Amino acid sequence: MAQPTHPPVTPSDPVRSAVHENRRHGFLARRPTIVACLMIVCLVPSVGCKRSPRVVPVAGKVLYNGKPLPFGSVTFQPTKGQSAVADLAQDGSFTLSSYGLNDGAVPGRHLVSVVCYENMRPGKQRQGDSLGKLLIPLKYTRLGSSGLTADIQDASTGAPQEVVLELSGPEFK
Repeated sequence: MAQPTHPPVTPSDPVRSAVHENRRHGFLARRPTIVACLMIVCLVPSVGCKRSPRVVPVAGKVLYNGKPLPFGSVTFQPTKGQSAVADLAQDGSFTLSSYGLNDGAVPGRHLVSVVCYENMRPGKQRQGDSLGKLLIPLKYTRLGSSGLTADIQDASTGAPQEVVLELSGPEFK
């Protein structure tokens, strides 16, 4: 069977030159462009579309027997959604983080727990995986038994809501 003959392509005829090149390379010449377009179509919907639920800034203080608890951590667990956590500063203060550093907590009612172990003390060298001796009553370490709750209001003032948690128990050093 005879090959169809195409009229000669001259450099002065850009339309015929492009048609000829397209016929010669066909799909293979367009494949990188098609693959790039497909990747963009697939990736664009997944970029930047997922947003974290609304959080409000929350700061506070933990008092133990009326004095600031100098180290430890707190956890705020809402009835629905992401928990918020914070480490305690030496003056017992904290700023909650849920999805990002110091971003706050989701609005609503939260169960709260506090932990304070010997090896959480600033400057204390940890030995192995142990946190050491628990320095506050065990009940405060469990969300269900701590008796600590907080209602985080959905306010858009921008100022952190203040929460004071009061714990009591035997003295520790």
